[in-house]
Amino acid sequence: MSVTRVILPKLGLTMDEGRIVAWHKREGDAVAAGDVLFEVETDKATMEVESPTAGTLRRILYPADATAPVATVIALITETADEPIPADPVAAQPPKPSLPAAAQPVTGPGSRGGRGPSEAEPPIGSSDGDRVRSSPAARRRAQELGVDISRVSGTGPGGRVTLEDVDAAATSKSSPVAAPSGERREPLSRMRKAIGERMTKSVREQPQFSISRDVDMTAANEKRKVARASYTDAIVAAAAKTLRDHPRLRARIEDGHLVTSDAANVGLAIALEDGLLVAVLRDADRKSLTDLAVERQRLEEHARAGKLAEHELTGSVLTVSNLGTMGVDRFTAIVNPPEAAILAVGRVADRVVVKDGEPAVRPMATLTLSVDHRVADGATAARYLSAVAERLERGDL
Repeated sequence: MSVTRVILPKLGLTMDEGRIVAWHKREGDAVAAGDVLFEVETDKATMEVESPTAGTLRRILYPADATAPVATVIALITETADEPIPADPVAAQPPKPSLPAAAQPVTGPGSRGGRGPSEAEPPIGSSDGDRVRSSPAARRRAQELGVDISRVSGTGPGGRVTLEDVDAAATSKSSPVAAPSGERREPLSRMRKAIGERMTKSVREQPQFSISRDVDMTAANEKRKVARASYTDAIVAAAAKTLRDHPRLRARIEDGHLVTSDAANVGLAIALEDGLLVAVLRDADRKSLTDLAVERQRLEEHARAGKLAEHELTGSVLTVSNLGTMGVDRFTAIVNPPEAAILAVGRVADRVVVKDGEPAVRPMATLTLSVDHRVADGATAARYLSAVAERLERGDL
């Protein structure tokens, strides 16, 4: 007998649970390894997940619209259509599933790679004899809001308490039945909650400082026009290529250690209707300005369609956030953990500056670099920002 337990993978550092958006196969359907099996919604995007093996999809344990913690068995696949399956597949779940037994996220055309699932936390209740079925995220939320999770009615599969259940309990506990006149009360979206949690973590755990530099964008403007690229593409190119010689800005703090990445993967903050997310331009230092422009456009389209893959959301070492397109002259951004720095970009506008002792009008932009002080000091950050500015002013993109 060969039964493969399909496990909800951990698609990102902050993912504790995911909502099954849709199944692409029905019970009894034949599946091949690599077939898209289901779609899952995380706090960042909706991702397609592949089947880890070939066989027959015998049982779906979490239907569409259900929420499950990471590393939970959500379906069973057997080699043949008639072999027996466990009577209690959840109880039979191995404590540390290996990668071949887990569903794998689609990470690109032809890719079969993916991050292995993490071990699920056991349910926590008021006592060993009175356990509450809930996700780790729901338990954390209950602690934050001061809600007794043992008194919350679960609406998830099998009566599992979800994040929405905890939020609803907190709202009913602390709010009047009717909202005051002229006000409207609505629950935070999954994305807004995730943004709030990440930014709170960043400010609380990462001591940050910021430095700014005005940049003459004349040469960069000429270069980007030839490549049919945007100012954002030009700044991403300069930031990525400069990272080669500044390893400290490619580093992060992890478990008390300084971890430095060899790759210059640059995150790009993309504004969505209900928030923002950071899509990742991988190996941005090796791409031409034209290629960066094409890749950036593709990522923006995928982000707005909610179809970014795992590799398009993870692995960045520095983020570029450009609000200049919205008329902002300068601003200070919060570091996106676990990265060490974020580059905030103001609008490119004509200003009167002094050139060779004479007044001249030049297209200028203000760049503001925010840095995790645990990773780098002011002098290190200043050298990096100056190098980025000089590269832009030379048009070396």
